[in-house]
Amino acid sequence: MKKILFLAFTFVSAFSFAQEAEKDYGQIHGNFQTNAQYYLRDTIIDPNGTAFPDERLLAAGFLNLTYSKGDFMAGLRYENYQNNLIGLPEGFKGEGIPYRFIRYKHEGLDLTVGNYYEQFGSGLIFRTYEERGLGLDNAMDGLRLIYEIRPGIKAKALVGRQRIYFETGDGIVRGGDLEFNLNEFNGNSSSTNLIVGAGAVSRFEESTDPIYNLPENVAAASLRANFISGNFNIFGEYAYKSQDPNSSNRFIFKPGHAIYANGSYSKGNLGIILGYKYYDNFLFRSERVANFTELLINYQPPLAELHTYALPALYSYNVQANGETGMQAEIAYKFDKGTLVGGRYGTLVNLNFSNSYALDKSFITRPGFDSVPTISGTNGYEDWAGFGDIQYSQDFNVEVKTKINKSLKGTFSYYNFIYNRSALLDGVVDDLVSDPNTLEIVYVNAMVAEILWKIKPKHSLRSEAQLMLTDQDRGSWALLLLEYSIAPQWFFAVQDAYNYGHPDPDLRVHYPLVSMGYTRGTTKFQFNYGRQQEGVFCVGGICRVVPASNGFSMMITTNF
Repeated sequence: MKKILFLAFTFVSAFSFAQEAEKDYGQIHGNFQTNAQYYLRDTIIDPNGTAFPDERLLAAGFLNLTYSKGDFMAGLRYENYQNNLIGLPEGFKGEGIPYRFIRYKHEGLDLTVGNYYEQFGSGLIFRTYEERGLGLDNAMDGLRLIYEIRPGIKAKALVGRQRIYFETGDGIVRGGDLEFNLNEFNGNSSSTNLIVGAGAVSRFEESTDPIYNLPENVAAASLRANFISGNFNIFGEYAYKSQDPNSSNRFIFKPGHAIYANGSYSKGNLGIILGYKYYDNFLFRSERVANFTELLINYQPPLAELHTYALPALYSYNVQANGETGMQAEIAYKFDKGTLVGGRYGTLVNLNFSNSYALDKSFITRPGFDSVPTISGTNGYEDWAGFGDIQYSQDFNVEVKTKINKSLKGTFSYYNFIYNRSALLDGVVDDLVSDPNTLEIVYVNAMVAEILWKIKPKHSLRSEAQLMLTDQDRGSWALLLLEYSIAPQWFFAVQDAYNYGHPDPDLRVHYPLVSMGYTRGTTKFQFNYGRQQEGVFCVGGICRVVPASNGFSMMITTNF
């Protein structure tokens, strides 16, 4: 606490000096957020009290402060979890300053000491970032050097340990990346450009395992290229990881491979995106034994639609870290006004399709161990660049956006899902499946209609009607939301999600939620009361399970 008060005093003093107009002592900027919830016992949605905490009022918050002057920058983040909200990792307890840094930038040199976030390419071999809603923060703590050798050539080098809650992990992470940008190198702004890059990352962690000779150094490397020409943009990256036996892959010694490719074309009213992914044993952590979102070194892009409406989002896709392959295709077209489909104001139609499958694997077995196909201490399996027998997901959706008249805008969506609940939610991995027909597959059809009505200047009413039909899992749902806004300060919302098709008649219940928010300048207050349905919350293909809850919640955010 003394350290916290000292640092706060330092920043406040610097800020006070900065107010003297005749002198330049730099500037301080920051942001603050706090979330709190008071939980109520609800025996209908949580009969066993699994998600009902002993402490009724839980809260989490943070304060970011950044000081800058010329080429110099320094910052810190104070975090407080008293205790953390239900559903987030239990390791976030207490308070402290887990993020602090000093940064210096001058004439192409960018040096950071302390904590930092960084990414190489698409993140296949290295990405550190924060996603507070998931309880994910794998920030590095160490040194980072970025140097622009000359325009168009940039090099990065880093070393450090990763954050795990209020500590750092045991593994030491080291890496470097080099990128070449043709247009910047030649000093022109041509519509044709080529950006190529290569990166490498290694992890060192001591091994004292009495059974296996585990590698203490594990390395990953990647090559990438991004070609841009007129209306075309094509990106591809290939990555390789050396032997990395760990708790997630059951300590097999098979090297990892990853391919991520994405191409787009846009001209006039037409846009097309195509993507392909192939991830084979490519989960990379800075410790061999870690769970969930802890100590992730790399990121595997999901290549799937990220749904924002409440009911379709219940079946969001999360990447299967030990192996998957799939594709995505998206077509968007804007029909001009005055045409049959475009109507009076024009219409945008977007079609999206994606799928994901287990890899085509041939498991290594031992005599007498046929029921345990993934054998620790071996390569585990052989694989081919094809689709396996187990389908993880399929997502087809259509979205239509149109202006109905001068006051009304509408967005109408249709979704068709195939969702492997056994794999994506229950965690049943492919090497445990002797018969794919035993897996629980959920088939979903969903529809959403969103209408925005501009009643008068600064006053609007937004409504959502959602319907999700399925005979599996928890059955069918319906949701209605009404939100009245008085820009830029107030909003009032009420919604009700009704699980009317639940297989258990006693659980065919309503989930009402009332919300209001007030914004003044850069400060926003939001208050909620009601039930939260159990579900999966996903960001970027990484997910956590949100338990059912009931109670009051509050959020305050501000920037300065």
